[in-house]
Amino acid sequence: MLNKLDLRSSLPTVQEIATNFRLAGWINFGVQLGLLVVSGLIVLFAIADPNFNLKAQDAMSGLGLFCGLGGLLVLGLSLYWDWNYIRIGKDLQNPNPALHPKKADVISLLWRGLALNAAGMILTLFGVEVIVGTLVAKSLTQVQGMAIYNASQLIEPLDMFVVQANINTIVAQFVGIISSAWLISRISYHHH
Repeated sequence: MLNKLDLRSSLPTVQEIATNFRLAGWINFGVQLGLLVVSGLIVLFAIADPNFNLKAQDAMSGLGLFCGLGGLLVLGLSLYWDWNYIRIGKDLQNPNPALHPKKADVISLLWRGLALNAAGMILTLFGVEVIVGTLVAKSLTQVQGMAIYNASQLIEPLDMFVVQANINTIVAQFVGIISSAWLISRISYHHH
């Protein structure tokens, strides 16, 4: 005899969803804030360094740096969404169901958060692609064993730190995308 799956027993409760929102919000906030600070400091130090080659190399390097900064800005906006997730979790814990946020409003907020992180990730990916392309072009012009008379042709450690900063930003945006998608799946299966 086949046992039928009782869907009601597998549906998340409002309290479980509230906990999920608070947990996802705090995890996102911690991960994204940490990576934003580290990446932001690296990029600020790079821009402030007069010997930083990528900013003066050519228009493409400038575009890559601009896109990377744009990704950091979007990541900063994503921190606001993290606070919204925490707030929704608190609101859902209210014992009065009439004070709970509307499911459609919450799902809309989650989709906007997912779109925000996706846009930031695409912007940062474009920036890092341009920066890496510039570094590859530099590496191809370096002949092993030959003296280099133009310092802007050298790949400096700071160049690689900027690549790392962009990758950190991409990881932070990815965390936001995953948590938003997970929360959408949790709330979509809940009957309000």
